[in-house]
Amino acid sequence: MIYSLSVVMAIVAASLIGVQMLTIKHTAELQEKSFSTQVYSSLQLVQDAIDMAEISLFYATDAQEDIWQMNSSGVFPNSDIEVPLGSIGKSGIIKEYRSSKDNHLSGGRIDQSNYFSQSQIQSFQFGYNLKSAEDARNLRYLIFMKERAELPLTERVPPNLLAEALEAALRQNNIELDYKYKVLTQIDGKNKYIMGSEGFSPAKKNIVYKKLLLADDDQLNNQKPDYLCVYFPDQRNESFKTTSFLVIPTLVLTLIIIVIFIVTLQIILRQKKISQIKNDFINNMTHELKTPISTISLASQMLRDSSVTLSHSTVDHISGVIFDESKRLSNQVEKVLQMAVFNEGRLKLKFTHIDLNKLAESVASNFEIRVTNESGELKTDLQAVNPVIKGDDVHITNVIFNLLDNAVKYSKSNPEIELSTENKNGWVIVQVKDNGIGIPKEHLTQIFERFYRVPTGNIHNVKGFGLGLSYVKRIIDVHKGKIKVDSALGKGTRFRLYFPVKNT
Repeated sequence: MIYSLSVVMAIVAASLIGVQMLTIKHTAELQEKSFSTQVYSSLQLVQDAIDMAEISLFYATDAQEDIWQMNSSGVFPNSDIEVPLGSIGKSGIIKEYRSSKDNHLSGGRIDQSNYFSQSQIQSFQFGYNLKSAEDARNLRYLIFMKERAELPLTERVPPNLLAEALEAALRQNNIELDYKYKVLTQIDGKNKYIMGSEGFSPAKKNIVYKKLLLADDDQLNNQKPDYLCVYFPDQRNESFKTTSFLVIPTLVLTLIIIVIFIVTLQIILRQKKISQIKNDFINNMTHELKTPISTISLASQMLRDSSVTLSHSTVDHISGVIFDESKRLSNQVEKVLQMAVFNEGRLKLKFTHIDLNKLAESVASNFEIRVTNESGELKTDLQAVNPVIKGDDVHITNVIFNLLDNAVKYSKSNPEIELSTENKNGWVIVQVKDNGIGIPKEHLTQIFERFYRVPTGNIHNVKGFGLGLSYVKRIIDVHKGKIKVDSALGKGTRFRLYFPVKNT
């Protein structure tokens, strides 16, 4: 169930992140599209401004004058039916003709001079001349634009005029970003820069906006069109700034969700592991307490059994067994109570000045008998020049005793143990080294946890609750010290206890 929930939570978290990323990406694309629309609108304004400037120049330089002006009465005094149409290089007058309803035409039309009124004829004359003048002006405009097209671009569009027009167009569309621009002509598929701002070198990430500079290039099918190109060096940064109000909170909230998910998963797995460890502890404790209780019970039955001859030596032996087992039982209970006191924070330490050389020598002297009984050897090498520290004598003694006890329990048939002291960089180091079975590397980070015991396969000859090293670590911590362990499987283990030096 735990792993199934973890997988579901991971899928949900990943989906949430994906949806958020897609939303942010879509928002960024919309903003980029809106920005592109504004830029192209600005370029269109520049093109329109240049087009209007050339039209204005044409009208300013055109020698042809309009002779048809309408006065307030609606009469065209300059319009005479006999006036030649010299304004367009032609001659002609409007006359009226119509076919006779009574006679068939033969060799021409019959003049019917009173068919139209004089004002109507004037109106016809005006419309004809006006259309002719318009056609003539359009023709002159085409000729003018062809002549303009032959001019160099820098003469046709002054650089300062282009710069001002582009600046005004961008500001009109509320674009305040710095920009670079160039005008290029495509010749044989290659770009040739003509004019523009300095430093025009867009990177791959920059978007270059391009539009025809002159509208007539498209109308006249110019083979060498001129393009106005613009890019914004800080466009990406600005785009991020505009979306950061959405991106940053999303990333922060997503990160919080991920952290909460990971922490929750770790807590769940840790609780599961603690539950397993506690179950193992209960099993071990039951076994550890049951053995001395059974031994004491058996010994007491022997004392009560009338069939057993109770000599002095027999009573002495049975009472010794009862005493040893009750002491062992008391020690086991004391360990459990000791850790309970530690967890509740009620442990009271009595700090005094301690000579670790003397303390280590005393512990080694008391422990040597046990090592000898195991056909082993305990060596001491006490080289600390300044061995005095401030600490609790009883608990530090217990720490060293626990490490020596583990060295014997987890050693081979003939334990070889070394207890040494030394000074290094302001520390007094107490070292316990053995030739035991060693600790696998994957378990080194867990050996100081409560109730944890290194798995030994099917071998159950080592008794204990898994509290010894946890106790050692807590005592070292409250003395502001450090503990380090090195171990190689099958070669032995070395514990080093670091205590800060207290000069006296």
